[in-house]
Amino acid sequence: MSRPITDGVRKVLVVDDDADWREFLRLCLEDLGYEAIEAADGQEALDSLSRERCGVVLLDLNMPGMSGLEVVERLPRHTKPRIVFLTSAAAQDVGNALMSGPHYYLPKGASRDQLSLLLQSLEA
Repeated sequence: MSRPITDGVRKVLVVDDDADWREFLRLCLEDLGYEAIEAADGQEALDSLSRERCGVVLLDLNMPGMSGLEVVERLPRHTKPRIVFLTSAAAQDVGNALMSGPHYYLPKGASRDQLSLLLQSLEA
């Protein structure tokens, strides 16, 4: 069962191998009132989640080493945050990932407002 982000946890983990994209998302999230934590790959994401309590993970699907789907599969069940696949992956890959659990999707080209709306919906 996913932990809601309304328990005071306004930390969002941004996982993507593109440093510029992570920085852009971090700045957007901070502007929206969230605390952003960055991870450059799947292992770094798992390490961060073992130390930090995050309500949401913005997760790229296609990364070197460990895919976003592998990250989700390796998360401890009792600490799973809400997962938002924020990716430019092919529709088929996104569909397969979404079928792996109660996850969410936002295309990489989404606007700051679309990101804000999605995060607000996860707080409800």
